[in-house]
Amino acid sequence: MGITVREALKLGGLQRATLVAGEAGLDNVIKFVDILEIPDPRGWLRPNEFIITTGYALKNDLEAQLNLLRELARAGGAGLAMKFGRFIGAVPEEMCRLAGELKLPLLSVPDDVPYVDITNPLMAAIVNEQARQLEYSEKVHRRLTQVALEASNLQAVATALAALVEREVVICNEEFKPLAEAGKGPSSETFQLPPEEAKRLNLTPKAVEVALWYKGTRRRYFASPVDVRGRRYGYVMVEGQTPLSELNHIALEHAVTVTALQMVKEEAVAEVQRSLRRDLLEDLIAGAFRHRELAVSRAEALGIFLEEPKVIMAIDIDDFSGYLLYRPGAYETNAEKLKRNFHRAVNFCLAAFERRVLTVQRSDSVVAILPASAEEGQAREGWSKLRIKLQELAMKIQQQIGRELNGVTVSVGISSVAQDPMDISKRYQEARNAIRTARLIKGRGAIAFWEDVELYHVLGQSGQALARFYHSLLGPLDRPEVKNREVLLETLRVYLESQGNVMASAEKLYVHRNTLRYRLQRIEELLGRDLDSPDERLALWLALKARALLKSEK
Repeated sequence: MGITVREALKLGGLQRATLVAGEAGLDNVIKFVDILEIPDPRGWLRPNEFIITTGYALKNDLEAQLNLLRELARAGGAGLAMKFGRFIGAVPEEMCRLAGELKLPLLSVPDDVPYVDITNPLMAAIVNEQARQLEYSEKVHRRLTQVALEASNLQAVATALAALVEREVVICNEEFKPLAEAGKGPSSETFQLPPEEAKRLNLTPKAVEVALWYKGTRRRYFASPVDVRGRRYGYVMVEGQTPLSELNHIALEHAVTVTALQMVKEEAVAEVQRSLRRDLLEDLIAGAFRHRELAVSRAEALGIFLEEPKVIMAIDIDDFSGYLLYRPGAYETNAEKLKRNFHRAVNFCLAAFERRVLTVQRSDSVVAILPASAEEGQAREGWSKLRIKLQELAMKIQQQIGRELNGVTVSVGISSVAQDPMDISKRYQEARNAIRTARLIKGRGAIAFWEDVELYHVLGQSGQALARFYHSLLGPLDRPEVKNREVLLETLRVYLESQGNVMASAEKLYVHRNTLRYRLQRIEELLGRDLDSPDERLALWLALKARALLKSEK
């Protein structure tokens, strides 16, 4: 808190002073005024200090005069006023040249100007400016505190700060995603920072100026970190095309404090709500409710409607531990950050879904409970339409994860419809089993509906019996020495899935029907089976499913 050298030249005895060099430093801030009459100033100078001297201790010593300028600049001083006439005479050109290089204002004061005519007006102006800034600080504090108490949201804080500093203000989280923007509400776009700027901003404990991309244009902002107990919650960003004044900095500091309180409060409130909802949903998927009426009434108290049919979607990070193993830094810290970013990305997609989705966050997975209509839960056509929407939602989640979390993939399992709240636990197990089974067959990044993998899951329970069943039926055909083995196996698969229709099978395989009949005859000879028998076809179809499952386990 102080005044600039430019403003000081309009006060008291300095009105008679002449600026002889260092014009570039006229906006240096003066916080202290002192008189110096010693030959070696080292250790006596302070930042933002304005020095007055007659130069008596430096007379006839040009090097000492230049050293005074150097030491004052090194200490971050505001400027130097010297009575040259009595002891030094003409202003040395070397001092003028050095003051210009150092951007340190050098003033020539007439010998008859008393020190008190300089010090008193300057100190009075500094004290008055401090009083003004303290008054402004208190006003800002009251305003922002009132906003926090009455409006109780980040949007109101951003709007109030923007009005105080008369600039654009954006409040964003630690990942630079805007949470509130003055007058516009939160944006779906994220600040794009060059890696070096992002690293610098992540490490700084105070406000810094940064260059970044936002809404397609390159902009400059003053970014002030919002830190609470060693954790970074986000940043208060103020448009920085021109420097902030001291009053602007005061408003920004208060805004950061209020933002920190608001973020912590919102997190605490959200955590309580999440905890209550999580407990309810955890009990539902765990099958902890013994009575349907208790589940329904408890859900209604939290604004959750359980009477309508539900579909369970489980989203799970592939190889969570393996991904973290090769990442630099502490394992637990990386794990928590990955989970937080994963949950946010998934919830972002679920929030954009056309229906209200209930979610449970479970370590490296998210469980979503999605509503379905009665028609979607009972009619085949309705379920087919819902399947398309759920497939699209799962793909969007995978794409969002791919964009935000480099190298992370997720698998998604989708249950059949739970007609009753008491069935949610069973449907959750379907979604989990769908993920496990699909990973065996398709690998990472699978999207699987339970109805599509249920047979594989059942077959997978058979253990050694499954291998014996497969070998007894397909063993003679599935041997390395069998010529065109893969072609014959693919022909058998298509024929069975076409329900024994030769014409349809030939079209799918792009072969002539006579070629197809020759292959089928060859298959019958190798297997000793009658492909016209429905029972034989069913057994062979199951054996092909068993083959796919067994190959995935190798």
